[in-house]
Amino acid sequence: MALIKRVDLGDAATAALRDLILDGELPPGQRLIETELAERFGTSRGPVRDALADLEQSGLVTSQARRGSFVVELSTHDVAELYSLRRALEGLAAARAATSAGADDVADLRRRAAEIGAAAAEADRRRAGEADMEFHRAIVVLAGHRRLADSWNRLADQMVLLMRQLTHVRPDIQARGGDHDDIVDAIEAGDTERATAAVVQHLDSAERALMGFLATEQE
Repeated sequence: MALIKRVDLGDAATAALRDLILDGELPPGQRLIETELAERFGTSRGPVRDALADLEQSGLVTSQARRGSFVVELSTHDVAELYSLRRALEGLAAARAATSAGADDVADLRRRAAEIGAAAAEADRRRAGEADMEFHRAIVVLAGHRRLADSWNRLADQMVLLMRQLTHVRPDIQARGGDHDDIVDAIEAGDTERATAAVVQHLDSAERALMGFLATEQE
């Protein structure tokens, strides 16, 4: 393996390994061998071990007894769980954001929505997926609900991984900015019910596309 950079601390190893997974260089199901990763990063096995533990907490890595660590493979069951939880969390977040967002907040959301479309137009799947999650993260932050935010953040990396898969099979999914604009319009209008409905509709559409893709892949 090529040496990509030296990393000496657990946080740096975590960031480097996360990038490799989210960029698709380490695909779902790939076994993660501590000695190989330590050589790749130019560090000892300790920071790599810490990185594997950190990424297991965020859902990108799974450990199997007597077999080791692997890049997570997300099934249709996993997708259903993730999206059902996102609908609950983000529906509440959007409703709360509709009661608290000011003009600057709305302008920021519109900027983030435009970034999603720009990344999709350039076929930058990683950037589009992360821009999508940052759009939704901004709504969660506007909700002003710490426990909601903590729960949502634990899903974020898994969702970026899924969005990379989704934009691979449906490159148009992020380019369709209408869903995002509908969410922002509802928040700007202060309409809590409409904001919740717009988020749920948006997530339903993404889930259906992912489910169809994963079902085909697993046949």
